[in-house]
Amino acid sequence: MTVAVIGAGMAGAAAANTLQLAGWPVEVFDKGRSVGGRMSSKRSAGGYLDMGAQYFTARSELFTQQVSQWLSAGLLSQWPAVCYRFDRAKLSESADQTARYIGSPAMQAPVKALLASIPTHLNCQITRIHYIDPVDATEANGWYLYDEHNTSFGPYQALVLTLPPVQLQSLLATACQPEAPAQATLSSVIAQLQPQVLLPCWAVNLQLAQPLQTLADAVFVKEGNISWLARQNSKPGRASQDENWLVHFSPQCSALHLSAAPAQLIALAKAELELIFDQPLQVSNGLTHRWLYAQINPAVSQPTLHYDRTTKLAIAGDWLLGGRVENAYLSGVAAAKEILANG
Repeated sequence: MTVAVIGAGMAGAAAANTLQLAGWPVEVFDKGRSVGGRMSSKRSAGGYLDMGAQYFTARSELFTQQVSQWLSAGLLSQWPAVCYRFDRAKLSESADQTARYIGSPAMQAPVKALLASIPTHLNCQITRIHYIDPVDATEANGWYLYDEHNTSFGPYQALVLTLPPVQLQSLLATACQPEAPAQATLSSVIAQLQPQVLLPCWAVNLQLAQPLQTLADAVFVKEGNISWLARQNSKPGRASQDENWLVHFSPQCSALHLSAAPAQLIALAKAELELIFDQPLQVSNGLTHRWLYAQINPAVSQPTLHYDRTTKLAIAGDWLLGGRVENAYLSGVAAAKEILANG
């Protein structure tokens, strides 16, 4: 049985790797130029800069075992960050014993390792999918995928989708053909998805002419326009030649400035840093990236359907379990196990 996985982030990579280890042929599709999804780092003159996921932790036994393997293989480094908290206009240390990990040399290193021997179609945006029910004898049954050039792939006997809910709804709608045997089933899946479960996040990296006078490597911001700050050059192997600070804007501020120009966002990020650290800054370079679907919306409940036996359709993603890299991995493994158990 051949399985298609759409999305080459941590969830898709975990699903594909789990299936391959069980002896099942797998193909992965992603619209990006490289694997990793929100676990991405951008190359700069001084080294990599993390624009999406800043680190991850391991709490479950399954993921802890996987992290140990990645550490042994040199794919991870531990980030001994000195963490602070900004709340009620006050900056204070927020010490804890949490072990924080980053990919090495870039954040997507563990995702690349999971997909190393799996056929992966990059720069390939799947815009339409079609399911042929076994009762239809005119074509081989299963899932057919079509990219933006109408190139077809398939059939696949099972499909794993690891897209954000908004994109999931749009893609699944293309499979709901009138009077198709699986239309009712797929319509039910679409109805359970909550489009607002993931909110936007603007990420801005500021390269400073002079280092900030602070002991903080990272700041959890509990008020105002931003939610997170991190000194990139405090991370092992990250742009160590320059003082780089990553700013993640809050969902509310990101939505308000969804179409803002890079110069506006860089200026706003600079102003926020000056407010929090109470010192003037000189920015020598700025880099922006907009994540349309990134931050978990706590006001929206998660769907309960992860697998449909009728069409052998599995859904995975960190948002199903409340966010975090670990939950993306666990969700991908769970999706693969559903297919293995019911294939």
